Amino acid sequence: MAEMCPIFREDEQGVIHIAGELTIHSLERLRLFLTDLLHSNKEPELSLAEVTFIDTAALQLLVAFRKSLPAGRQWRLVAVSDQVERILTLSGLKKALLAQED
Repeated sequence: MAEMCPIFREDEQGVIHIAGELTIHSLERLRLFLTDLLHSNKEPELSLAEVTFIDTAALQLLVAFRKSLPAGRQWRLVAVSDQVERILTLSGLKKALLAQED
């Protein structure tokens, strides 16, 4: 079975939807996408509702991205798929990635 490369698209409300598989094989594409977000002035809202699989390499990159945001800048995960939520729960990263700064 061929891996489904991630697809990134922004909707009319500015939510960035990521679809497909987030794995070590697509890590560079995800890293470049997140680097562009980091250098923008946006406080990104991401939806992982269409992510069908995520591995530990992609999880580590998302955690690193969250930690690398400048002080006072936030991101929000506005939706996650059942698969992603399950992996976040099993890995113990649900709180770290879904927690919102006040």
